[in-house]
Amino acid sequence: MPSLPPKLLAINSSPKESGHTAHLLKLFIDSAQALGAQVKKLDLYEEHIKPYSGILGKKLKKLNHFQKALVEADGFVIATPTYWFNEPGILKNFIDSLTPLEENNWMLEGKVAGFIVYSPEGGETEVLENLAMTFNQMGVAFPPYSLIFYRGPQDKWAIADSKLLAKSIIQQIAAQKQLKFNWNYDY
Repeated sequence: MPSLPPKLLAINSSPKESGHTAHLLKLFIDSAQALGAQVKKLDLYEEHIKPYSGILGKKLKKLNHFQKALVEADGFVIATPTYWFNEPGILKNFIDSLTPLEENNWMLEGKVAGFIVYSPEGGETEVLENLAMTFNQMGVAFPPYSLIFYRGPQDKWAIADSKLLAKSIIQQIAAQKQLKFNWNYDY
């Protein structure tokens, strides 16, 4: 029986539709689609995401549409610029709004992810570290070449890695499905 194509979510946290961040994300999307993946794009600036309330321990009654898109995806990529050496506020609000997914049975556990950061003035390692640490705590897995930064045209390798990221994520999803990984605390 042939396996279903992987479902990927491409998340753009830049307000620009044609800037560097969007371009790198498009390279990823085009590569993933060429490899047979189904890709849905989410532009965070169109979502009007409010700051998270900070209330913990609430039972999740209904997923909002972007939480649902993440849960239904096999993997995802977040592409973001840096603002003042950090991620934009809209991305932080988005990440904070995922807290209920962690608190309600680790709903992102086993998803495969990667990150693309455009940082012409610095902050890329801090943003990549923050994203990796946060999503690792939520049970998300990362393949090789999944933490990409781009400071400008001198970083030609980042162009190639944005395309390679699609292959890496798709291969890891396939491997995890084949091996039936169980990441949770059940021993």
